[in-house]
Amino acid sequence: MEKRLIIAIALSIIIIMSFQYFTVKNRPITPTDNVAVATVPPSGKASVEEIVERDLKTPLIEEKDYLINTNSYDITISNIGGAIKGIQLKDYNDLKTQEPLVLVDITNPADYIFALSDASGGVLPGQVDYKIVKKDSSVDCISKSGNFEIIKQYGFPNNKRCIELRLVIKNISSSTQSFTYRIIGGAGITEIAEQDKRYVEVSSKINGKVMGFKRPKKDERIYNPGAVTWADLKNKYFSLILKPFSITKGDFYKENKLGDLVMGVEAEKISLEPGASIENKFILYVGPTSIPVLREQGYGLEETVNYGFFGGITKAIIVTLKFFHRIVKNWGIAIILLSIFLNIIVFPLTMKSFKSMQKMQELHPQMEKLKILHKDNPQKLNKEIMELYKKYNINPLSGCLPMLLQMPIFIALYQALIKAIELRGAHFLWIKDLSSTESIPIPFSFPIIGNTINILPLVMVVAMVLQQKISAQSMGSAITEEQKQQQKMMLIMMPIVFGFVFYNMPSGLVLYWVVNTCLTIVEQGAILKKA
Repeated sequence: MEKRLIIAIALSIIIIMSFQYFTVKNRPITPTDNVAVATVPPSGKASVEEIVERDLKTPLIEEKDYLINTNSYDITISNIGGAIKGIQLKDYNDLKTQEPLVLVDITNPADYIFALSDASGGVLPGQVDYKIVKKDSSVDCISKSGNFEIIKQYGFPNNKRCIELRLVIKNISSSTQSFTYRIIGGAGITEIAEQDKRYVEVSSKINGKVMGFKRPKKDERIYNPGAVTWADLKNKYFSLILKPFSITKGDFYKENKLGDLVMGVEAEKISLEPGASIENKFILYVGPTSIPVLREQGYGLEETVNYGFFGGITKAIIVTLKFFHRIVKNWGIAIILLSIFLNIIVFPLTMKSFKSMQKMQELHPQMEKLKILHKDNPQKLNKEIMELYKKYNINPLSGCLPMLLQMPIFIALYQALIKAIELRGAHFLWIKDLSSTESIPIPFSFPIIGNTINILPLVMVVAMVLQQKISAQSMGSAITEEQKQQQKMMLIMMPIVFGFVFYNMPSGLVLYWVVNTCLTIVEQGAILKKA
């Protein structure tokens, strides 16, 4: 039974990892309670003239950047398109430099957040020069070009992580003008670590239905038609969520030339009489992918958080983890307490599984006799075995049921520990970041692992070897020589497989598994001694 348990867990890990796979510069900021605007030099990452000439096909514009300081974030607005090219979070640091985290850094003006582009054949001054005007609590970006005047008024609500955009489009021509536009809602959000890039994705809610992410092919624009409630671009821990307050035609996303995702929405077709104008409102959430923080914004954005099929269990585990942290004030100890707590919950299932194994062992001699007696009659053999189970009131599936019931907990726990932003940068003993691998430097280099080493996965392998040995002892003489050879193979292979799978996983998750394995050893030893 232990063999089946380990195989099932291993398969679950493979399924989880397969699901996960498919499914900068810093500026010194002075905190302030008021909105302020300052001119800063261009990013320097690429020539603005080259970008405009190559991608936008518009007259060359001298780019000027304007830095907006708020309590939660700093944003950089460009005069090209009157759009956002950079966002820096004040209360989260880059784990490598310890400087305020640069969440968004965009070099192509066509991808600037809140940049406009034409989608219907009409002409909108999307990437032209905007005049920047500072007001008491907002910033206006104004442009007049061709048939339209466009005003982008940015607002920054107090104690919120949202940026408000009031978009006004006015027909300044002498004839009726029809048009529709696309507006960028998220771009420039990436992951530095290669193993974390699979978490960068786009989701949206269209016509009341949440749309999953499909990785776009080269030069492919994925379009979802319908009324957009929200569109979300996220990485492992942070989100850019665009919420339109006007009727939309659909949302879209694509990969730009750097391989980064860009998402936005398309407005419904509009006709404006001479002198008439239309106003659209958008909200952009900028911050951690945290249900409590999203709920505080007041727009129902918490539904953008998706922990998968067992999301309800995952949320319960995160709440429990936070409860333990409030008591011990350390996330590593909180993970250990969570492991103990979950082991207490599933212990009755473990006990039931062990008792079922014991009953099966007691019947082993009789079953062997039946196999010899009916070796030429498989149907008769199965019938006799079922009669034997019935006589001694044994359900052959009872040992598997506890194992199957533990699988949702394991999968939910994986999601909780792999994405909980609370573990980002959390220290424990020698571990500097529970959300990442240990990566302890060593003075020499090994093949494959390089010049750093992760200790916890190695401890886990040793613990699993001990667990396998105790499991073999629990089977006693109730197994054949062939089964003993299989157990010896499992004793070698399974810890190696698990060590390989867990080696580059976040240390918080490996810590849980080490503690869980040690607790299982103690439980198995105690049950075996009592038996």
